Amino acid sequence: MKESEIIRTLFGKTPPPEDDCYFLAPNRLVTTDSLSEGTHFLHEWSSPEVLAGKLVEVNVSDITASGGVPRECFLNLGLSPTSQKQDWVKRFAKSLRHSLHQYGMKLAGGDTFSSPTTQLALTVVGTVKTPWLRSGGKPGDYLYVTGDLGQSLLGYQSLKKNWKEKGCKQAIEKHLLPKSKQILQSPLSQFKIHACMDITDGLIQDAERLALSSKGKLNIQVESVPLHPLAVEKLGVDFCLGSGEELELLFLSPDILPNQITNIPVTMIGRLEKGKPGVQFWKDGKTYLPKTKGFLHFEEGE
Repeated sequence: MKESEIIRTLFGKTPPPEDDCYFLAPNRLVTTDSLSEGTHFLHEWSSPEVLAGKLVEVNVSDITASGGVPRECFLNLGLSPTSQKQDWVKRFAKSLRHSLHQYGMKLAGGDTFSSPTTQLALTVVGTVKTPWLRSGGKPGDYLYVTGDLGQSLLGYQSLKKNWKEKGCKQAIEKHLLPKSKQILQSPLSQFKIHACMDITDGLIQDAERLALSSKGKLNIQVESVPLHPLAVEKLGVDFCLGSGEELELLFLSPDILPNQITNIPVTMIGRLEKGKPGVQFWKDGKTYLPKTKGFLHFEEGE
């Protein structure tokens, strides 16, 4: 089954949520995310310090994409024979405390259990004044993306194929430990943000989700998308468009934003229009169909 079909099955007749965070009125956000050994990481690539940091960052990124600030969290640890070792636990715990301190977060509880493979899950509670929901986009809104795209996949391929070119090391760091854009939450709040999400499954899939939630047609100009030059050289445009775990923000706003905020590039790449909900890529003045969708959590079959 596809991921979307599994989620719909779980919710039954109730429409599943469209956002990564659940809004608890009047001012609370709740999100949860997991890292599973063999799916999201390998111990030979990721140290305990890196895993603790990434677990915090991917959850904080969800809170950020909803316009909020993280406050408390609950940790579930499934520890394998590798991660049950005292040295591993101590290193993970020290890094976790450091990462939480950076965001002013409190560890409020959780659960631990023995597991054949390492399973890490964090639930984060945040605060927000007015949440940025994916469904808030309006026709005429400009589509923006922060940073550049393609580095995470370049980092993965560099690890897998032992690429050593200049720039691969930075890409590996971004793949293993992507950073949330929480630093942008406050300055972006000064503008009208109608809808927002973070890029975790690649621009191709995530833009589609944003368009469907906002019930509009997103036109994206491929030439305008900020793709990492080395990633384009090594992987090609389509794979960069599908690169996941970037944790860049993808958002809709009626405002003309500066091209850089707190030293982070902000690029206008398209616009939301009335029409059948979905995404249309354009390149060289013609419609463009990427040859890949990017990473899929489940195969497109049974």
